[in-house]
Amino acid sequence: MKKIFLLPLFIALLHEAGFAQCSDAGVCVLGRRQQVVKHQLSLNYLYGKGGKEDMLMFHSVRFDGEFQIFDQSRLSFSIPFSFQAGPLGSTNGIGDLSVVWSQTVFDDKMSRLSVQVGGKFATGEVNAGNQPQAYQSGLGTNDFLIGVTYEHDSWNGALAYQLSRGRSNNNPTRLKRGDDLLIRAGYKFSLQPVTVIGEVLAIKRLQESSVINLISGQPSSFRDVPGSDQFQINLVGRALYPLNDDYNLQAQLALPLRNREINVDGLTRSISLAIGFTYLF
Repeated sequence: MKKIFLLPLFIALLHEAGFAQCSDAGVCVLGRRQQVVKHQLSLNYLYGKGGKEDMLMFHSVRFDGEFQIFDQSRLSFSIPFSFQAGPLGSTNGIGDLSVVWSQTVFDDKMSRLSVQVGGKFATGEVNAGNQPQAYQSGLGTNDFLIGVTYEHDSWNGALAYQLSRGRSNNNPTRLKRGDDLLIRAGYKFSLQPVTVIGEVLAIKRLQESSVINLISGQPSSFRDVPGSDQFQINLVGRALYPLNDDYNLQAQLALPLRNREINVDGLTRSISLAIGFTYLF
């Protein structure tokens, strides 16, 4: 049997039902351990619950792919279909497409250093039901992603950055998000036949987000959202069970260690769960 120790790279940077206070359609996808197989395709179901303030519920089915292009290069993509519901109503639709290129620059038997570059593309709807941004399947911006990852034996660490470009065309908010800086640290161990990975994700939004200023009555007037440049800490646990050489089952649970109270972008989760099925080839 192939020694598959690693969970699939959930590209959508883990909104699209991202994990606790973190969008897998953004920076959170960077810095995960890479696979030891050449190619893989995954289908995943994700559930997320917002905080008490917004009472939002998130469901998503996401299709992921990861392919070895060259000996030390991998290309990954992710596209979700998401459903959001809350006190104001419900919406659904295709979310944002994420694509990441990972290039290994150093590799020996114990350690590996790699860099990742990619983007999150605004393929999702942002005005479904004329609801605010938090109810939308897409974030409405084309974002640039960059990261560096170091793995040593069972440990991994990463530093990543998401540059948010432009302002969403969401009519009720016209949201412009701040950039995100991510620090990731993780450890994997085996409970045969299950492999377990535990990680801590620290995410700092570097600028306050801004929305349309309805009080001014001017369509081009915007205001900053106080407290939206929050610091987040998430605890993530993953488990992988190999069915055979070609198929895996995986599950994930994420909880916030430091709560994020502002959810104008719809990325806050009080809890996130995921289960998926992967074909390796």
